[in-house]
Amino acid sequence: MRIEATARHRTRLAVSTVATALLVGTGALPGRPALAQDAGATGVIAGSVAADRGEVRALRVKAHDTVHRIAYTVYTQDGRYRIFNLPPSTYDVSVVEEAFESPTATVEVSAGATTTVDIVLTALGAGPEQGAAAAGASAQRNYGGGAADDRAAEIVDFDTLYPPHPARDVMLRSCFGCHGPAGFHRRGPRNERGWRRAVDRMFDIDGRVANMAPGVPQITHDLVSVDEKELIIQYLTSLFGPGSTPRDLELDPLVRDEQALSKAVYIEYELKRGPERLLSNGAPPRGSIHSVFASRAEPGVIWVSGNGSNSIIRMDSRDPDFETRTDELWIENEENINVTPHGIVEYRGRVYWVELTGDHFGEFDPATGEMKRYPMPTKGAGPHSVWVDSRGSFWYTYFASAGRIGRFDLAAEDFTEWEPLSGFSGYGIVVDRQDRVWAVGLHTPAIYMYNQETAAWRSYPLANPARRPAIDSDGKIWAAHYFGNAISKIDPVTSAVTEYVLPLKDGNPYDVWPDDDDNLWVENGIYNSLVRFDQKTDEFTYFPFPELRAHTPKLDRDAEGTLWFTLRGPSGPGVAALKPHGNVPAETSAGQ
Repeated sequence: MRIEATARHRTRLAVSTVATALLVGTGALPGRPALAQDAGATGVIAGSVAADRGEVRALRVKAHDTVHRIAYTVYTQDGRYRIFNLPPSTYDVSVVEEAFESPTATVEVSAGATTTVDIVLTALGAGPEQGAAAAGASAQRNYGGGAADDRAAEIVDFDTLYPPHPARDVMLRSCFGCHGPAGFHRRGPRNERGWRRAVDRMFDIDGRVANMAPGVPQITHDLVSVDEKELIIQYLTSLFGPGSTPRDLELDPLVRDEQALSKAVYIEYELKRGPERLLSNGAPPRGSIHSVFASRAEPGVIWVSGNGSNSIIRMDSRDPDFETRTDELWIENEENINVTPHGIVEYRGRVYWVELTGDHFGEFDPATGEMKRYPMPTKGAGPHSVWVDSRGSFWYTYFASAGRIGRFDLAAEDFTEWEPLSGFSGYGIVVDRQDRVWAVGLHTPAIYMYNQETAAWRSYPLANPARRPAIDSDGKIWAAHYFGNAISKIDPVTSAVTEYVLPLKDGNPYDVWPDDDDNLWVENGIYNSLVRFDQKTDEFTYFPFPELRAHTPKLDRDAEGTLWFTLRGPSGPGVAALKPHGNVPAETSAGQ
């Protein structure tokens, strides 16, 4: 079957529902290649993409299964595309690019058949140039954050936007690591009173930054003195006060590598959310989701922390049925607040999390349905990240400047906390094979290691504060620099620290995670991409997200090498996967 679609109209064919039992019986699930060995049980959509003007280079083509509510996005190569391993169903096919208007063709896919959809795009006129902060703010807004400043801006370099000044030195040390390159100039214009209120909030124990409970400020005067704080207020007022010209940081053009992207496929799963419930304020939670953990006990199951949902979510990617693949588990609490579950892990079949607002450590047993919550010792500090060591002890960080890193002994139900640095604000923690604990902080240009055998702390200096540490198969430690546009590698054997700067300037690496080949994957919302770093060649490759202006805060990898994360789509927050080599015929896709 061949369908031709142009941007002037929407093409539709008759829709017929495919019985779910057919898909379950064949086990032909894209993204689950070990179950998709029978090429005859799946179909293919293929075709050409052309435009009335402009280059067609690695453009994103999306096939949205409207029955099972799963979407598959691939890239064109030489003006053509093929999407393999599609379950028989009804699909809406279109191109997802800001520079082009795309038609949508609705087609039926049958097992063992190829459906051809040729797409002709209409190029859109070039809009105003978008800078780093506007791109980052748009991604955060689409993810579920605050409003973005969409004013057209003068595009300048960093030293023009933030001229050298003692206040800038303080901000580089203690502020930009959290706020990133999109941090300040798109929050104005504000008068001195407005900037003072914004800066003072960071030092307020009731500032409620990231919705934390009162108790601990986001930053303390141990890190930024009273005089330094005043310098920052006056500096921001002088640059971004009333009547100031909107400015932003210049971005580099992203030239896509067609060959590198040619076998990649993004898979997006829509989530059927639980019934709406009201909090003590009379309103429902806003519904956002955050971190993922790919289950080791149930391969194919993804656990999700519902930071804006007061819930833990179980999504079974093996189940094609939209109605049954998602279970949302409400976190009951006496205050009836959104406890903001954040970091999440699985250990021996049970699921554990920390609560940014609720100040509890949570546990859920899928076998019994029992949920427990353990009160944490430091209140209002925003428990943020969690990992587990080989002994079954859970390690965690606090988002606010509590200065503490903690351990929870589940068997004894006992918490122990350390203070490696006064005012430390933890933003990620992992444990290596030697049970050494590694943590990074938003205001501290260093990574901290705790040796459980010697009970000793050690710090490794970094060029900028970091977030989201990870460990590759060789035991090297990695961390992302949200400001600094780089990732760093720490060698525990030699103590060497190596920094790798991303090639496109003014990016904002948010998370870093290794794949099975020890490539490092970096979230870079300003460039709307996951970025692969090849340790063997020192090369970076950008894989644009399947949605426009997207952002995801945390990556994980399953046993098959698939990368998992949360991503907001047209229907709302969902779970997504990237298989860098997964868009190949079923008989060759195992292990991809």
